[in-house]
Amino acid sequence: MEKIALDRGDIAALSSDVRVAILKALDTRPMTMSELADRLGLARSTIHGHLSVLADADLVHHENARKWRDYTLTEKGRRILHPGRDHRIIIILGTSLVAMTAGVLCVTSFLHGFTIQGGSVVREPLLLYAGEALLGVTFVLWYLAMRCRRRTAPIPA
Repeated sequence: MEKIALDRGDIAALSSDVRVAILKALDTRPMTMSELADRLGLARSTIHGHLSVLADADLVHHENARKWRDYTLTEKGRRILHPGRDHRIIIILGTSLVAMTAGVLCVTSFLHGFTIQGGSVVREPLLLYAGEALLGVTFVLWYLAMRCRRRTAPIPA
């Protein structure tokens, strides 16, 4: 994950509680200036001034998708609000790979069985249960990774 370099303008933009509240509100979904004003209980002119400062710092941008301007977070703004989320995905996927490998090994060990003295093959059901549980954990971890990825992915225009 790349580090975010903050200059004086970025620090000045983040020094206001109202601007931080605007960033947090935009983290949930794109919003218009009127929606932000209603949500924060401030005048539209006040929100407009704060959005200008945030846009100059490249923390938010606006899109003229319709009749209104939708303000969204930039990648820089998203990474300031959620540092380290990319590492979380890597850890989850790495753990799921280990769980999947162990689960497959347990299931194949059950299927092959163990040869005991006398030539008969014994299959230990505990290996099958452990393998199924580990594969189930793998799917849960993949689901969590997809949820984390969906939260960090930029909102399509």
